[in-house]
Amino acid sequence: MKTVIKVVIAVLLVVAIGAGGFIGYKSSQGISYDVSSAEKVGTDVEIVSENDDSVTIKKKSDGEFKVLMFTDTHFCGKREKDIMCAEYIVKNITEQKPDLVIFGGDNISGGFTKKRATEFAVLMENLGVYWAAVLGNHEGEGFLAVSREENVEIFSSYEYCLMREGKEDIDGHGNYTVNILNNDGTLKEVFFFMDSGSYMSDELKAQYGVTDDDEVYDGIKTSQVEWYKEKHDEIEAEYGKFKSVTVVHIPPYQAEGNYENTHFAYGEKREGVCESGFDAGLFDALKEKGSTQAVYFGHDHVNDFGYEYEGILLSYIQSSGYSSYNMESKFDSPENEWIQGCTLLNIAEDGTYTAERIFNHQ
Repeated sequence: MKTVIKVVIAVLLVVAIGAGGFIGYKSSQGISYDVSSAEKVGTDVEIVSENDDSVTIKKKSDGEFKVLMFTDTHFCGKREKDIMCAEYIVKNITEQKPDLVIFGGDNISGGFTKKRATEFAVLMENLGVYWAAVLGNHEGEGFLAVSREENVEIFSSYEYCLMREGKEDIDGHGNYTVNILNNDGTLKEVFFFMDSGSYMSDELKAQYGVTDDDEVYDGIKTSQVEWYKEKHDEIEAEYGKFKSVTVVHIPPYQAEGNYENTHFAYGEKREGVCESGFDAGLFDALKEKGSTQAVYFGHDHVNDFGYEYEGILLSYIQSSGYSSYNMESKFDSPENEWIQGCTLLNIAEDGTYTAERIFNHQ
């Protein structure tokens, strides 16, 4: 009997040591890219003012304001694919020299995410450009992953990150604005960033009459819509009428349209739109306030289209990551048909802008 007990204890010790070693190994998994190798791009943008749900910035020189948008980078500890994604982020930022870089969610995924989130932020800091982000549905869901709140805390602790937690009494983490001024102090553009969550809770399903027992994607909630309207009024009271862009991760409810009768401004629909499972009134609020030119989102990796719906452009940001599903894994497409890349906005002094999709492999 004593022999059996000793064997069991020995086995448990081996398992514990192995698990500890595995956890230690996985916890040390960064993005596998030498972040110190990134050469500083620099910026002539400065922060004018900030609070818990807003940052106002100004470009010191005249001319267009360049915004480079990435989404679904999915840094998850897959060494070669994480390196590939990091290399293209650095390449595009170095070549385009944007005034602001935006990440549209599912930036860091998988388990054991603290080191990757930190290294990701350090990489951006070393590039020396201002950056902002929203969270996707995969942030905070992996084993020993940092929570959504902690993810915002990590990012926002860095000098060049403009992400803010937002008001405590509002759903989600990371509801804030970035207000972009012209050199003369007039308002060029406002970016509204909102946390579209992950999956609908049973309580939320009951509230909106969703009977599906399967996982249903989350979305912008009533408290966030009210925050948007109040924030919009606050900015308009200070600067007058303005133009704006809204950035979320999960496509809004209206993104699932009747595509047989839809004219795409660009891109293709290659998979179903995994939109929010409910409508809390965000789109109606965007129309009511009248400043919104576009809503940009990610989430569906092989869709890259944009189309105008009731006067507002609904558009995917060009998907950027390699670790999750993509054209190669979903359709076995050759490299010259991969659509990973980023989206570039060139914003004029009056807030109008042109958009360009950049493909890394085409």
